[in-house]
Amino acid sequence: MELEEKPPLSLDSRIFIEDRLYFSTVGAVRTDRGWICIDTPADPLHAIWWRQTLKAIAPLPILAVIYTDAGRDRVLGTAILLEEGPGLVIAHHQAFDRIKSHGEMGRQQVMDALINLGQSESAEILNRTPLALPNLTFSDRLVLNFGLPTLVLEHVDGASPGQIWVRVPEHDVVFVGDTVTLNAHPNLSEGDLERWLEQLQQLQAGRVARRVVPGRGPLVEPKGVSPVLDYLKSLLKRVKTLAEGHRKVELGPLVNEFMAYFPVPEHDRERIQRRLRLSIERLLELYAKGKKAKAGKTATAKAGSRRKM
Repeated sequence: MELEEKPPLSLDSRIFIEDRLYFSTVGAVRTDRGWICIDTPADPLHAIWWRQTLKAIAPLPILAVIYTDAGRDRVLGTAILLEEGPGLVIAHHQAFDRIKSHGEMGRQQVMDALINLGQSESAEILNRTPLALPNLTFSDRLVLNFGLPTLVLEHVDGASPGQIWVRVPEHDVVFVGDTVTLNAHPNLSEGDLERWLEQLQQLQAGRVARRVVPGRGPLVEPKGVSPVLDYLKSLLKRVKTLAEGHRKVELGPLVNEFMAYFPVPEHDRERIQRRLRLSIERLLELYAKGKKAKAGKTATAKAGSRRKM
């Protein structure tokens, strides 16, 4: 992927967005004192390019990296971004717990994916790149002020228990992580579908910001979140109807129906199909028992000794 051919998208010369990477969309905000990165490239060669690109735009230090969730493809490039000096690594406390428990397994999964993409050099570098755990966590809301612009981090637990949004109010922009994935299947494995839909409706109505940066895909206006909202609405309706019938469901046709909503790379088809099947099984079981889909809502031990706001 020749990233050098085109610079990242710039908003008001303060906010920069890159959506051409293998796994997820990343962003960076140029504050008065330095760069704040929002999620990281999982491919280490892309992480090196991203760090160099930001320094070429403005020769400022990278002060912090924010994880919008605990996804394996969002947290693996931090050590490279912060190679020239220490910085804050910020996440929701539930994301910390998930990264600590599953980070090394996630690294191996991304290495396998890179090898399948023919990126063996990237896989080798990733194998020796340390995983950076968050050193600053919060529960509900955190405001970062390194001069202008101010960043507001908010816990929004629809797509996953540790999901956060990062708003930049002065520029009317919000980074929403995997609350919105465009041209890619959303990961439903930990989602609370009803809360997720409420949050998407807020975005679509323009009540959060007029510019939305998804976790995967390009910058959109509020109405651009509609494909994900329609997908989840349809899936929730089907699941509720089937669960109320209290009969055995043949999942094959249902999985195929929802697989058709978004494109799937051939090398990833089996994994996405398996993940979707397991998610539908989980939702059917929850609704058959008369429960809302609140995976991840069980009591979680909060961070003990690390800094937490």
